[in-house]
Amino acid sequence: MTPESPQPRIPLDPAALEGPVWLRGRMPVAPEGEPEPAQAEHPDELVPTSPHDALRAAAIHAVVDIDAAIASLEAMRAHLLAGLGGMAVESAHDERLDAAVAVRDLACELALRQRRSDRAVEAEVAQAMSRRDRWPGTVAAWGEARIHSGHVRVICEVGAALQEPGARAAFEAALLPHAETTTPGRLRALARRELDRHLAAPLAERHRTARRLRGVTITDLDDGMSMVRAIVPTLLAHGIRDRLTQLARAADGDDPRGIDERRADALCDLLLTGEPAAAAIEGIRAEVSIVMPASVLTGNGAEDVARLASGAPVDPETARALAADATAWIRLFTDPLRGHVVATDAYVPGTRLRRLLRQRDQRCRWPGCCAQASRSDLDHTIPWIDGGTTTTDNLAHLCRRHHVLKGAALAGARRWKVRQTSPGVLEFRSPMGERYVDEPPAVGPRFREPPEWGLPLGVAAPQGDQPF
Repeated sequence: MTPESPQPRIPLDPAALEGPVWLRGRMPVAPEGEPEPAQAEHPDELVPTSPHDALRAAAIHAVVDIDAAIASLEAMRAHLLAGLGGMAVESAHDERLDAAVAVRDLACELALRQRRSDRAVEAEVAQAMSRRDRWPGTVAAWGEARIHSGHVRVICEVGAALQEPGARAAFEAALLPHAETTTPGRLRALARRELDRHLAAPLAERHRTARRLRGVTITDLDDGMSMVRAIVPTLLAHGIRDRLTQLARAADGDDPRGIDERRADALCDLLLTGEPAAAAIEGIRAEVSIVMPASVLTGNGAEDVARLASGAPVDPETARALAADATAWIRLFTDPLRGHVVATDAYVPGTRLRRLLRQRDQRCRWPGCCAQASRSDLDHTIPWIDGGTTTTDNLAHLCRRHHVLKGAALAGARRWKVRQTSPGVLEFRSPMGERYVDEPPAVGPRFREPPEWGLPLGVAAPQGDQPF
């Protein structure tokens, strides 16, 4: 960028820094002297007749005011995120860099300070930029607390199919008056009807486009359970549920399971075995990794649990059933002080170094990232061309998005710096100088130094820096 070139527009609204609307106005001042009896502002308004009624009315007003404040703060946050994203994009264009990497860099810096996922923050930045640019009237009403986030979500989600600015403006203008007077649920029904008035493409063409979004996702829940979610065409979805309902109702009358349980079991049986009444677990062939001592397999560890590679727990009975039919076993040796994996062997030969690092890292080593190591890249902490070695103290797993960011051609001082302070322990330095340390997950038992020798029983050892 030359000195004589025009200064770029900073896409950060200065008014957003003034605070939410509810903070800008004058706060009410309590009148001096004895309070006058409450009087209704409108003929039909009820006047509190007891301290209990007055307290209830005050609490309701406070909740409404707080919700208005939250709406204004959320809109303010969206303005700031959109401005930061715009600044990152403009900076990347000036330096002829990849704008997506610049936004990812911003998201990582912000997410690590908040102890959040940078993917989630990057999505929020992109969403804020889209809302500010595509739905300015909605964001303005949000900031003035005339609507809240539920209304904003409905307008933005339903109107996402509108690509022509004029159609979006007309759609927004038609819905905002309703948004200020009704609930998000009712607004969604109105929005869908209004959308059909502004879409040029016929339903068949829109359906073909929407079909490309179909897929299956899994979300791990607590207590060894997970949620399988599928995005499929509406006709097929209702057909699947009807088929499962028929199978569930055909169960024996003495079956103690509820209708939802029978539907879920029928789904698992059909997908894993192709038979509607089979034991679904028989369709699984497991690869079992055992951390010594294998208390889960022997049944001696009452509190120990088996875990999938994703970290989700599996109840001991199911783990033992899977282990009984496993054809390959992997044995892990762990550091007794830190619990990290330090070596591994397997009955079936393989690439030992990759297996060791996969078992040591378990996941992407970028701070806060949960991507599985099996789906990540092996990265040389010190690049190979700079003399880095292919050894355990210079290799770690990084998912593709963070691998790209680590090696991105950002401006010199903007690059992320990584080093291994000890094998498997990574220290990250952000472009703003913040330091983050990521250690591999502990998968084995950890031993602690015994109390100081010579101290009487019941006397605590002196506090301070302990070696372990």
